[in-house]
Amino acid sequence: MDLKELYQDIILDHGKSPRNFGKFKGYSHKGKGYNPLCGDKVEVYLKLNDKQKVEDLKFEGSGCAISIASTSICLLYTSPSPRD
Repeated sequence: MDLKELYQDIILDHGKSPRNFGKFKGYSHKGKGYNPLCGDKVEVYLKLNDKQKVEDLKFEGSGCAISIASTSICLLYTSPSPRD
């Protein structure tokens, strides 16, 4: 498998099964993103603890596989939970 195929597999995997997907109660911050050119929408939910460290991080959204996958990957590397 070459590097291009590997990246395609990663994008497809995260696009079909995004990590940290969903909304949770008790978030302390919320951010929205919308691309009017293609219609992609993403909302990110963040909970900081009393030391201002990330306690929980999730997102909801709709859009193309690259949009969902890139959000999933980004949150995967900023989330306090173990990476897969």
